[in-house]
Amino acid sequence: MAVLGLYCGDDLLAQEMEEMVTALCMGVGYGRKAAREADYELRRIPSLSELEEEVMAGDEMFYLILAGEKPEKAFAAAERLWEKSPSLSIILVVSEAEDVFSALSYPFFHLVRRYALEQDLGAAFQKMERSRPPVTRWHTFLCRNELVRVRQKDILYLESDRHEIRIHCREEIICTTEPLSRCEERLKAGGFARIHKSFLVSLYHVNRMDRDSVTLDNGEKLYISRYRYPEVKLQFEGYIRHLDFL
Repeated sequence: MAVLGLYCGDDLLAQEMEEMVTALCMGVGYGRKAAREADYELRRIPSLSELEEEVMAGDEMFYLILAGEKPEKAFAAAERLWEKSPSLSIILVVSEAEDVFSALSYPFFHLVRRYALEQDLGAAFQKMERSRPPVTRWHTFLCRNELVRVRQKDILYLESDRHEIRIHCREEIICTTEPLSRCEERLKAGGFARIHKSFLVSLYHVNRMDRDSVTLDNGEKLYISRYRYPEVKLQFEGYIRHLDFL
């Protein structure tokens, strides 16, 4: 869980920001997109000395919203924090337009204008989500008489051969008795596409798509059904746009 610290010298502004951050975590307000599983722990930090202690506590991921201070004091506080933790991501809230230009010479993670608080905080949250490492997803399959966990990124494609489903992974092939349609329902949200009645492919591993086939990053070529091609093409293009955005 990422820690989102809030230090604000203005109690009214701090209360407003707490409510807004909570709403953004829940997917309410600007952008209307919830943070990843709402997994930010918001900590109100009452003083600059306690702020330095929090930053040095060693949390895996720490973002800080710094607000309610005059620019010179905020810049000085940020520099002291960066001396202790150079990788600290600080979101600075400024009150005046000219303060934005003054802050540009500092490596702030994001600048938030107080007069556009909801919009800029929403943009900061989107940037935070893009900068965080992706969640490792695992899937469990019934393989004969046991359950086997497989990391999603390791799955290249699933192949249906009569009554057996082969899960082709980077290092091994796993057989499951689950129907391909059930596997498709589980995996389609993770970027898998049904390119043929016998193949369910991870778009993550597709290096090239032609009209009649896809080539995977391990060199394998799988054929696309003629009637499935238009839908698969749209899925692949959408997946590529998503990766470009990230």
